[in-house]
Amino acid sequence: MPRETILLTILPVTWPHMPPVGLGYLQAFLSQKDIHADLIDFNHLFYTLSDQQLQKQWLVSCNTFYEENILSLIQQRHFKEFQDAVERMLTYGTVGFSCFKSNFKTTLSIAGILKSKKDTIKIVLGGPEITRQYFREKGNLSQELLQRADYLIVGEGEIPLYQYLIDNSTCKKIAAFRQLDDLTGLPFPRYTGINMNAYPRKNTVPIQFSRGCIRRCNFCSERLLYKNFRTRPASSLMEEIQYHKINNKTQYFVFYDSLINADLKKLHALCDGIIERFGSIHWEAQIAIRNDMNEKLFEKMRQSGCYSLFVGLESGSDDTLKNMNKGFSAEAAINFFIKLHTAGIFFGVSIIVGYPGETDQDFQNTVDFIIRHKSMIPQIAQINPFTYYDGTSANETADYRVNPTAIKRMDILVHEIKRYKIKHTNAFIGNLIEKCVP
Repeated sequence: MPRETILLTILPVTWPHMPPVGLGYLQAFLSQKDIHADLIDFNHLFYTLSDQQLQKQWLVSCNTFYEENILSLIQQRHFKEFQDAVERMLTYGTVGFSCFKSNFKTTLSIAGILKSKKDTIKIVLGGPEITRQYFREKGNLSQELLQRADYLIVGEGEIPLYQYLIDNSTCKKIAAFRQLDDLTGLPFPRYTGINMNAYPRKNTVPIQFSRGCIRRCNFCSERLLYKNFRTRPASSLMEEIQYHKINNKTQYFVFYDSLINADLKKLHALCDGIIERFGSIHWEAQIAIRNDMNEKLFEKMRQSGCYSLFVGLESGSDDTLKNMNKGFSAEAAINFFIKLHTAGIFFGVSIIVGYPGETDQDFQNTVDFIIRHKSMIPQIAQINPFTYYDGTSANETADYRVNPTAIKRMDILVHEIKRYKIKHTNAFIGNLIEKCVP
């Protein structure tokens, strides 16, 4: 007897420019297990229906006004489409939602609506926000979540979701960190049912080489999503790239890895595979500062088509870098930048100010570092005051919401980079600061 189809979806408001990679993996994994999963991106659907002004606000990170009110705005402006979306969800026996902080309230509201209309429907919640809530509740989840959902997935979703769909009677309500031993047999997302080229970022697909992180930065919540570091075989990446180039005319590949260079041997293999099979492709990624990367690897990255990298510098002070547990010094950072510069690879750096224990001198060291090496740093990609995330080991009392010094230092740094005409991304200055802008 064929198993019932599950719906996988993501609701507003989240980043709408590319398809949801996490749901893409779940769909592919379930398909491999002979379970059909429909993938509907309701976030993208309602983004495209919105007027230009609302679309502009959609892209503003941490805008609590829209996080809290987007559902009512959609109901007011697109009532028929909203009703159609709800009715479509109700045709499924099980609906799985991808939860982020920005769409969490919307997701809980929709879950409540679905349950009120069809009490037999099964609601599965997963994604980064469920993991954050798990750490906030110190290894548990709130009563509100337990009441709204039939099943809650903390961490990676493939194994627990599959087990729930096979026999939910044997599953506890919370599945925490039941992840794949390795990624060798993990199928890549094909985004079946999704029009890839309907997204604002045309001819682009998110891609993932690894899960987890080898670093243990004290402030970082992303490392909490997985229990260990694993990579996919380079051969699987080649098949994925080939698939999207042929079927979706994809020209740009955005790696969603925490670090593209966590395993240098496998990064060599990835670049070799791209060069051998495609010559080059356009790809971008996030990279860690490492002393043990030689010039040959940087050159190979450029040759394979790497055109942009995001580097988590965070500070120009050795004391602050040590407190952050970044794993490198300011001198190592500039040596790394020189290698990138020599290889001809564009990159941008992120900065955190007001980190716990950062002194006035530490902050000044960061300002001086940026100014002194401005010719070697193509772009300041992001500047934010320290933000505490649940589950991390950083000091919560230094969070910018209770530490005005952090905001003040961000303003000073922004003033200085503008004064010295250092290239920067305006949209990502203070983008992690919560704001309430109608």
